[in-house]
Amino acid sequence: MADDARPNLKLPETVDLPPQERLLTVDEFLRMANAGFYSEEGKHELWDGRVMMTPPAGPHHMDRERRIVQALTLALHAAGLLDHFGVQTGGGVKINEYNLRGPDVMIVRLPFNKDADLTGDGVALVIEIAMSSLVHDLTEKRGKYAAAGIPEYWVIDIAHGLIHPFRNPKAGDYPDCGPLGEGATISPLFAAAITLNVADLI
Repeated sequence: MADDARPNLKLPETVDLPPQERLLTVDEFLRMANAGFYSEEGKHELWDGRVMMTPPAGPHHMDRERRIVQALTLALHAAGLLDHFGVQTGGGVKINEYNLRGPDVMIVRLPFNKDADLTGDGVALVIEIAMSSLVHDLTEKRGKYAAAGIPEYWVIDIAHGLIHPFRNPKAGDYPDCGPLGEGATISPLFAAAITLNVADLI
């Protein structure tokens, strides 16, 4: 039998690499959203480059959101500030390149730039309605909103009937605050002339 003339090729040694996580930027996340990638019912956010989804709000959450929007809208109207501030639900605020959060309610500064991402500079107040998410809202989200330079952040604590108002962020966090209960009133930093009854918001 004739000798095999094929060269004796030695394959290079290969190294098995572990899977690498690919984090999304806010721009990539928004392009995917606009292309219909996130069709599940619920709220989608970008947390440190990862897509996170929360289930649709239940009736208690929706009732609080409606009451908060109503109280803020009426207060802005009474103060003659509807040309300067708007009540926004369902929108997202860009925290940094890898974080886009969707507060339950926001007060945005007007005029609103429809051609740019909403960032902390365009937000006067963010509000989160906490049912099962209280610990997360008081810690992780608190840090993110402070890092974005949002001047004021309220957590509506439904289970305990309290508002936790965080204000004037410094070094990526808000100073600790004391919660306010049903008999108290609260005035937002962006409009000190407005006084809201805590009972109307919790």
